[in-house]
Amino acid sequence: MTLSVRFTVRMTEEEKVILDEKASQLNVKASEIVRCATFKYDLPISKVQVANVDWDLYHLLGEVKYELNKIGTNINQLAHDANLSLMMGSPMQLQLEELNEISRRIDQSIGSISELRTLITESTGIKPKLGEEDDR
Repeated sequence: MTLSVRFTVRMTEEEKVILDEKASQLNVKASEIVRCATFKYDLPISKVQVANVDWDLYHLLGEVKYELNKIGTNINQLAHDANLSLMMGSPMQLQLEELNEISRRIDQSIGSISELRTLITESTGIKPKLGEEDDR
């Protein structure tokens, strides 16, 4: 559509401010809003502003989460073995409590990393491809 005709509209300063704010929110020109309102056009879909993301860091967080999960699995296995030793009368209660505390902290870290990565993907509007969530 070629816009070749100029048409002037008078409005108050307040109306101009409101029009400019709406145009800014929709990321379009004020004249486009006026044309759409006058001629019942649909407003163009505003361009999504994608956050600037360091994707190398995002993938590194996925790798750290994966490695922490593997370490947590190993610690859980050690805790299980320590539990078995306790049942057989071995004095490993202190080590078992330490292993359980480490396991709890690793689980918290994994949860925090997952939340951070979710915030990153939600802020960009980009969804990870199926199978890439853990970045193995």
